[in-house]
Amino acid sequence: MKTPLFKTMTMLFFGMTIITQVKADINYANNTGFSISNTSESDAPVEVVYSHFIQHVDMWWPKDHTWWNGTLSIDEFAGGCFCEKSETNSAAHMQVSYLEPNKKVVMTGGLGPLQEMGMYGALTWQFEPIADGSNSGTRVTLTYHASGNIHFSGKFASLEQAQGLVKVVDKVQAQQLNALTTFSNDN
Repeated sequence: MKTPLFKTMTMLFFGMTIITQVKADINYANNTGFSISNTSESDAPVEVVYSHFIQHVDMWWPKDHTWWNGTLSIDEFAGGCFCEKSETNSAAHMQVSYLEPNKKVVMTGGLGPLQEMGMYGALTWQFEPIADGSNSGTRVTLTYHASGNIHFSGKFASLEQAQGLVKVVDKVQAQQLNALTTFSNDN
C-alpha cells in the first residue's frame, strides 16, 4: 500500500514543482548519505516561530508529508518524540536529541521512506532573530545530515538515483520549512 508520503515523494521525483520562499542547498549527495540545508524567514519574532514549531506542528506540517494524515506532536525535551497518531496507527518520525528553546532543536532518525532504507540522520532546526530597522523577524535554518546506503527495493542505488532522491528530500524539506514560516506570518 502506498502512503501519502510515498505518493508525494514520487510526484516530486517525477517533476512536480514546489514554489517556496526558501533558500535551499544540497551540500553533498551520494549513495551512502547526504547533507542538505534550507533557510526561510518569518516576520514573526523567534519566540512565536519556535512556539508554532513545537506547539502547533499539527497545524503547519503538510498532511501529505505524514503516513496517515494523522495528528502530529513534538515533545519539548531531549528524548521526546516527533510522533504521528491516527486511530490505532502510530509512528515515531524522529527523536528529539537536543533542545535549546527559541534557538535550536536537533532530531535524530530517518524521515518517511528513509526509515525503511535504514537511513539515519540529524535534523537540525536553528532559530535566529533578524533585526532590520523597525522589523524584527526570524530566520529558520533546517539542516539534515543523513547516512546509510540508499537503496530501492533492496538494490543499492546508483549515484544518479541517490542524487535524485536527495533532490526530492530537499524539496520536501523546503516545503515543510516554508509551511512553518508562512504559518508563523499568518498567525
